[in-house]
Amino acid sequence: MDFLKELGHLAIASRLKRLTDRFLQGGSEVYRSLGIDFEPRWFTIFYLLSTQGSPLSIREIADALKVSHPAVIQTSQMLIKKGLVESLQDDSDRRKRLLAVTPRGKQLAASLTPVWDCFRSAVAELFDGAGVDMLDVIQRVESKLDEENIGERIIRKIKRLQAEAVEILDYAPERKDSFRKLNEAWLKTYFKVEDADRKILHHPEEEILQKGGFVLFARLKDEIVGTTALLKLNDETYEIAKMAVAEHARGKQAGRRLAEAAIARARAKGAKKIVLHTDNRLRAAVGLYRKLGFRTAPDEVTESGRLGRAKLGFAMKLDLG
Repeated sequence: MDFLKELGHLAIASRLKRLTDRFLQGGSEVYRSLGIDFEPRWFTIFYLLSTQGSPLSIREIADALKVSHPAVIQTSQMLIKKGLVESLQDDSDRRKRLLAVTPRGKQLAASLTPVWDCFRSAVAELFDGAGVDMLDVIQRVESKLDEENIGERIIRKIKRLQAEAVEILDYAPERKDSFRKLNEAWLKTYFKVEDADRKILHHPEEEILQKGGFVLFARLKDEIVGTTALLKLNDETYEIAKMAVAEHARGKQAGRRLAEAAIARARAKGAKKIVLHTDNRLRAAVGLYRKLGFRTAPDEVTESGRLGRAKLGFAMKLDLG
């Protein structure tokens, strides 16, 4: 049984590493059979310095190979220890070190050239026999990773799963306490509860619903973990306010789902724009609003802008078209 094969895409990195290890092991066997003190993992840096006109800086090598600076430094130290590469001081910047092939390294490179030609031929023969243009496949995969790396792709899918687990609910009398408690906890963490806050948190029906606004809730696993209010300012404008998410539920897409639901509700009611008032201290919230299309709008007037804490914040606007 080959467990990595059974895992399929889930173990793709391990499969590729295993394949790479087989290539490196084969290369090591070749060098040993020829009595040459050289390792396959040194090849790219050594070949670059041998053929591209050294000396080169660490940064130039890292940029050319698309690898990290520490990786270049680690390999170059091995090459220096073997006497194949030397470290030189840059005349124009004494803090910068340059790498160059030594006379011994140049001699080794010359003797390895026909060996490397055999490497190239053997690899081409392998892929031809497998019926795949491996270099083209690698190029296409790398191009897709340049668009969005694998970590970003995985996180995007995790966030989608998290968002799907969040249920959006409308206001109901039995959820009134959740609206108050969630917002009070949030306000005490970042600001303080003002009289204007207490009025709206204790009387959401009169202060929000009866004035044409809405109160929404986010439920996760039978628990109300977030809430927001949509205040009606006029027939064309709504304001997102009183958004709060329980600390243990932050990062699980409840805030995003609430904001998206509020935007959808305002659009369904024929609104032309949505405004809000926020603060740069709330980095996650500001980042979310910008991702949703909100832009800074200093001339917009909001209900939240009348609060005492608002003097340190700013207004944002989303045009609904």
